[in-house]
Amino acid sequence: MLEVEIIETVPLKKGDYKAVLGFAGAGFIGSTAVMFISRSKGFKQIACIRSPHIPPMTLIIDGVPTPSFRIYLDDVNGLIFLVTESLVPAESCWPIAKELLKWLNEKGVKEIYSLDGLPFSASSPEIKVLGYSNKIDLSGFGIPLLREGAVTGLDSCLMEECVEKGITYVSLFIPTNKLTSIDYIGSANAIDVLNKLFKLGVDSSPLKIGDESIKKTAVKKPSGFSRIFGKN
Repeated sequence: MLEVEIIETVPLKKGDYKAVLGFAGAGFIGSTAVMFISRSKGFKQIACIRSPHIPPMTLIIDGVPTPSFRIYLDDVNGLIFLVTESLVPAESCWPIAKELLKWLNEKGVKEIYSLDGLPFSASSPEIKVLGYSNKIDLSGFGIPLLREGAVTGLDSCLMEECVEKGITYVSLFIPTNKLTSIDYIGSANAIDVLNKLFKLGVDSSPLKIGDESIKKTAVKKPSGFSRIFGKN
């Protein structure tokens, strides 16, 4: 096996794309939001990433074994969505990030947007998102700038590479008081900001019913997970 292998299940021609990153992190906000969007809109998986650097995890989605690191395409809006539920260890981030950025450049990606959970227990409820960009003025979208914070993991490696190479990079920080469990409200807030940026038109209300209601649904009915992600 190659150190990092990006396997295209559907060949993707070079175009003018933007990429959205939804990696596992605080509150699992990025991965939950991107997966919800992809399933809600019926985006097709076009590629997956295999590497000994990625912790072994296989998901069962609609009854089909599926790699944990996947790439989806929104061909209407020219968006490439990358998602993984695996927590990639620090020593593995650079090899994956470098190969991933190489592939994105080859496909014509000009802008990269990452979704990051920002641990912030005392966050004001009015603050749904904070942002950073090396090129784009986010104030036009009503996104206040983050003055202090930290980016870790794959997002950190990709940000550093993009800033160094002059590639447009945007970090969208979603405040969360959860670290090891899914923050459904934070994920809904992430979807709302992507709706504002890209006019996706995704209804985030199923996630806004709150963590307690979701827990009760999951206990009463095993299909609660499928219900959240738009399945019966």
